[in-house]
Formats: sequence, C-alpha cells, structure tokens
Amino acid sequence: MSTYINPMTDFGFKYIFGREESKDFLIDFLNNLLKDEPGFDTIIDLQYLDKEKSRRRKRERGVIYDIHCQTTNGKRFTVEMQNSSQNYYIDRMVYYASKAIVDQGEVGSDWLYEFEPIYIISFMNFCLEQFKDEFRIDAALCDLRTHQPISDKQRYIFIQLPLFGKDKPEDCSEKIDQWFYIFNNMSTMETMPFTQKDRLFHRLSSVASYANLSDEDKMDYDADLKAYRDIVGQLSFAKAEGREEGREEGREEGREEGREERETEMIINMMKAGLPIEQIAVIANMAVDKVRKVFCKM
Repeated sequence: MSTYINPMTDFGFKYIFGREESKDFLIDFLNNLLKDEPGFDTIIDLQYLDKEKSRRRKRERGVIYDIHCQTTNGKRFTVEMQNSSQNYYIDRMVYYASKAIVDQGEVGSDWLYEFEPIYIISFMNFCLEQFKDEFRIDAALCDLRTHQPISDKQRYIFIQLPLFGKDKPEDCSEKIDQWFYIFNNMSTMETMPFTQKDRLFHRLSSVASYANLSDEDKMDYDADLKAYRDIVGQLSFAKAEGREEGREEGREEGREEGREERETEMIINMMKAGLPIEQIAVIANMAVDKVRKVFCKM
C-alpha cells in the first residue's frame, strides 16, 4: 500500500479538498490558483453549501458542489476531479455554472438579477482534443474581437493534469506548481516534499497518510481505489484496442488504396488503347459511371 492516499480517486479528492476539517488546503490552493485573477480578493474562509444537494448527487464522482468563499466581494465555486473524458464535457461545466446562477435567483419583482460570481474549476486526468497542448485553460465571457471581458460573473478553469511538465520538486518554485506536483505524484511518494518550507504541506502529509485513516475510511478508500484502478485499466485497454484497430484500418485502407490505383491504371491504359467506355466497364467489372469519372480526370 502507498504511503499516501491517491487524490485522483473520488475518496482521496474529497478527503483532501471537500471536508470542513481540511478546508485550509482548498483555501490555499484556490488563493494560489487565482492570485493573478483581475479583481480577485484573498479567500479568508469558505463554507460548503447545500449538503442535501451533495447527497442527492452522490453518484457524481469527484465533484465538490457549491462552495461559498468569504472575501470582500463573495464568490461561489464548483470544484471537480474527472478521470475520463465524457460526451458534452464542456456543456456539463456550463450547466453547472448556469445551475449555480439560477439557484441564487430570488422570487419577486424586487430582485434585480444581481448574483455572486461563479467559478468552475475542473481537474482533468485527460486532455480535451481541441486543447491538447494547453495545461491550463481559462475561459470567461468576453468580446470575440477584442477579448475584452464583458462580465466577471462566470469563470471556467480547466486543469489538464497530464500536461503538467515539472517532474522534480526542485522545478516547482511557485506554490501553485507545488500543489500540482503533489497532486500528480502523491500516490507514489514515500515522503511529502516542500514540508520544510511550508507547514501546510507538513499537515497535508499527516492528513493524507493512509496509515492515519480510520478503519472505516480505509475500507471506503480501498473500495474507491479499486474502482479507480478499474477505470484506468479500462481506459488503457480501450486505448490499446483503438491503436490496434487503427493499425488494422490503416492496413485495410492501404490495401484499398492500392486496389483503386491498379484499377485506375488499368482503365487509363484501356482508354489509351481506344476502347469505348462501355467495353472498359465490362472488362473491369465496374459501373460505367465510375469509368467515366476516371475518363473525366484525364
């Protein structure tokens, strides 16, 4: 068994970031993730809202819903971890943001549609095809021509963890990079890095230690780790199967292309010999229209 729990599992992710007892970790992570955000105020406290909703959505793995951050201007966050790509993934994130906005609506004509900003922060253990070279994707409502923001009420941040390029602790001088390094490597670490310079990581070393889990938490984590490994195994098998299918398709495509090239060459030679199109079609055992298409390309 590894020294630390795996934060890529549903249990590990929520144990580290989704509990009142460990909310200091999420506060520190969010402050470092968003410190360069225009107009962002340092988070001094946060509150996990709507516990009943979280229970109703228990099947949705890796999601920490509706976090209210105490700053001078107030913000709400949805933070999630996903291990595999899904259909309409971006649509799902937009839906989360829209739902969080609608939930702030008030009944009556006195409400003037003022609501707290919504941040959707998504840890992804995969890459989106349209952004396969971007480690961090930042999105907001803006003018398409000038890229000038038109509202600060919706923000989307996608972290594509496989693209984090720092492989050694000494490469991580920024605090946010230290968080990403730990997140990517915790399940294989024997000791927690950065603890001598940061007491928070020293506490994380204790909190995330498998040996320090209660017996009940160990049972939950072990079951969740098995589920995570099953997902990883299924993805690896699917990728290998896809590569083999691709190779087979490539071989079949190559054979088909070779066949078509030989047929085209044969048709051209018969045309040069002066044979009529109808006779060529009979000899080549193909439709007249197909022969005519070759003739038109000459």
